[in-house]
Amino acid sequence: MTIREAAATQAKLADFLRRHDVIELDCAGVTETDLTLVQLLLAARKSAERAGKSLVLAAPASGALLAVLSQGGFLPGLGGADEAFWLKRSAAR
Repeated sequence: MTIREAAATQAKLADFLRRHDVIELDCAGVTETDLTLVQLLLAARKSAERAGKSLVLAAPASGALLAVLSQGGFLPGLGGADEAFWLKRSAAR
């Protein structure tokens, strides 16, 4: 799930968003990633919201994804809906 797979990943996310109202992504199997995946998921989440749909993670970010979020400065202390998206915590904090 790096920049090498960005186009294919974006196409899959776009297809899911066209066909489904709720998309639940399981990122637990991601063993290698970079900020490309973070950017794709944030963009897909915004697209889903604009379309009245929902994109969520099946489980809190962990492993390689959590490491990239931390290294990229996305965590800790994000708060609100962004923290709830990545860590599945209540947005009302």
